Formats: sequence, C-alpha cells, structure tokens
Amino acid sequence: MRRLSICTLALSSVWMFAEDAAPAPANPEPRPVESVSKSLVIGPLVMDSPSDPDRFSNLPRLVLDDAGHLITAPARWDRSDWLMAGAGVALVAGTAVTLDRSTATYVTNHANASSDRVAKAVQNLGGAPSVLIAGGTYLAGVVFKDPEIRATGIDTMATMGLAQILIAIPLKVATGRSRPSAGLGAHDFHPFKGSQSFPSGHTTQAFALASVISEHADRPWVSCLSYGLAGLVGLARVEQRQHFMSDVVAGGLIGTFVGKSVVSYNQSLRAKANSKVSFSFSPVVQPGGYGFSLAMKF
Repeated sequence: MRRLSICTLALSSVWMFAEDAAPAPANPEPRPVESVSKSLVIGPLVMDSPSDPDRFSNLPRLVLDDAGHLITAPARWDRSDWLMAGAGVALVAGTAVTLDRSTATYVTNHANASSDRVAKAVQNLGGAPSVLIAGGTYLAGVVFKDPEIRATGIDTMATMGLAQILIAIPLKVATGRSRPSAGLGAHDFHPFKGSQSFPSGHTTQAFALASVISEHADRPWVSCLSYGLAGLVGLARVEQRQHFMSDVVAGGLIGTFVGKSVVSYNQSLRAKANSKVSFSFSPVVQPGGYGFSLAMKF
C-alpha cells in the first residue's frame, strides 16, 4: 500500500496587548510566564463522511468523474503518452497480421476435450465471477471498515463498467468482426452488422480486474499473478474459438489502460480528501502584556 506524504506548513502569529494603562513599577517583580495550549485536529478523513469520495451516496458522482476523466484523457496526453498509444495500436495490428490466422488454425487442428474443459473454467474469470470478486471486495471493505479494500472494490467495478461501455462495446459494434467459430477467416469485418469479436470483452474484464488489484497492492508478485491469470483468460477465449489473438491483445490493453487511469485519478481525489489539517491555539501571559499564538499545519 502506498503511503501518501503530507506537506506541512506552519503559520504562526502573536498579538500582544497592554495589560494596564497605569505606569509599571520601577522594579517590577518577575512574573511567571503562563501558557495554555489547545489544539484541534481535522483529519484524516473518516469513512463515510460527507467529503469521502467513496461514500455510497457519492459513488454516482465518482463514476461520472471517472468517465469524464477517461473521455478527455487524450487532451492531456504528452508526447510519451501518444507514443505509447501508438505502440499499442501497432501491437494489435502486428498481432492481427502475424498471429491471427496461424493461431486460429492451430486451435482448430488441436482441439481436445481436456483443453476445452480447462478453457471453459478459466474464461469465467472474465465473466460474472469477476463482477462478484469486485463486489465482494467492496463489501469486505465496508464490513471491516477498511478504506483501502473498499477503494479497490470501487475502482474495480468502475473500471469494468467504463472499459466496456466507453471502449469495448462501441468497438465491437463499429468493427463488426466475425468470430473464429464462424469460419469466415481472420479478416471478415461487417461494421454495425452484429458481429462482435473485436475486442475481447472477457479479456478486457480480466485485465481491468488485474490492473486495479496490481495498482492498489503495489507488489510485484501480486502484479505477476494478476496479469498472469488475466492472460490465461485471453488464451482461453482463443482456445474456445471466440476470439482471434489480436482481439485478446486489444482487450488486455483496454482493460489495463482504463484500470490504471481510474486508480490514478481516484487516488488523487482520495488524497485531497485525506489531507490532514491541524490547528493549535496557545494563549500567552507574560510580564508587560498578554496575547496568543495560533498555528496551522497541513
């Protein structure tokens, strides 16, 4: 778990007032300095407080903010971001040209009952069970009052929904690619005619789950395990002749991109809400006057 550093700024002021208009004695007796200090601390953020972005009543707004952040992301990209996006497109295109036909042929010629059973079991991780995992994670965070677990569940559900609604489903409809099981070849496209092979929705879902878990856990072994399982989902869909290899590569890139973007943006919102602010108030009484000191740290 990453720990957010909190910058501290102290602002302090002292006002001194005359204690009495009467002239002070020539040799005043020393008086002890009296100081009373009181402090008020606001934060860190309490779960389910009105400013908590993960509060149940705030979730619709959080998801809408995530959607807006994703839609407008290209406007904020710099040169390196565009190069990475270009590399992703090139990877998908290269896979389509070099691997789609050969892998589809291999799977067709080497299909057997054993691999079919395994593939059917593995591909479920990109279906309804992934939604149950996300929902269960959220509920566990609520029940055990763990904001990090709750945030992981929220980010997973948001990532899955947005990746499908904003990118995967529109691409499926727009490209209209036939599935391998149709036997029409790797380059049969009929835009807006009902075929939905590109990209793989199961793979998108699996990589959405993997990327969010990886970002929140921030542990190499968790990342390897998460992405490894997600990759197996993609291979299972190829084995089932539901997708070409480029379909699963595209789905993996979409799920990963959306997952990383959602987590990064939502964590920044949580960091703002979790900023700790403290005030300290110290009345001061000393020879010749009195006053107070006020300090604020955030």
